[in-house]
Amino acid sequence: MKIEIKNLKKSFNENLVLKNISLTIEKNKSTIILGQSGCGKSVLIKIIYQLFSFDSGFILYDGKSEVDIDKFSMLFQYGALFDSLKISENIAFTDFINNKTNYERKVLSLMNDVGLDKSIFNRFPSEISGGMKKRVALARALYKNPKLIFLDEPTTGLDPINSDKINELILKVIRKRKITAVTITHDIKSAIKTGDHYYFIDKGIIQDKGDCKKILKTKNKLFKSFITGASIK
Repeated sequence: MKIEIKNLKKSFNENLVLKNISLTIEKNKSTIILGQSGCGKSVLIKIIYQLFSFDSGFILYDGKSEVDIDKFSMLFQYGALFDSLKISENIAFTDFINNKTNYERKVLSLMNDVGLDKSIFNRFPSEISGGMKKRVALARALYKNPKLIFLDEPTTGLDPINSDKINELILKVIRKRKITAVTITHDIKSAIKTGDHYYFIDKGIIQDKGDCKKILKTKNKLFKSFITGASIK
């Protein structure tokens, strides 16, 4: 899915959060949104996901203003797993809440795709590690075969080794499944490794953009300052 955003504005009361944002999320590519906390990147993602309305501008999804949000999926920052549900029930949550019972084969296939052993199928989130929880959350995000996946700080809370593993996994699954991916992150190393294109937002304005492989060569002073203070694991 290709998404085109033009002159997007969003305010809350008198606070203008997004100011004439224009960007393109290319189909089957990985787009990284970078910026300090409070810069507007999370608001932007929620607008694209149609969780928030916007004041002016437009968004086109494959050339259309309307979109079926069931084609979208989200990997939340801290996984957002349900502690009272088994791993299998968490992954198949959309079917589980509708009392469907024939999801075992699909869950096991997804567990294999994200590197989870079938032995944890009936365990609970409290019984597995943080790295495994991220994998479970990713499997759940992939369960409904989305056209576009949003990843909110996917390496938060992980040590460098597990961060690298999650980055490799994200890269593998989005390429294998040909999914459009949009990631918000502070992790520069992750952005370089998993992204195709990046946009750097500061105070609601896109200050820099380009090829993720060339992030460290940026000439933008604000972005250089952000990189210096960001987490390069």
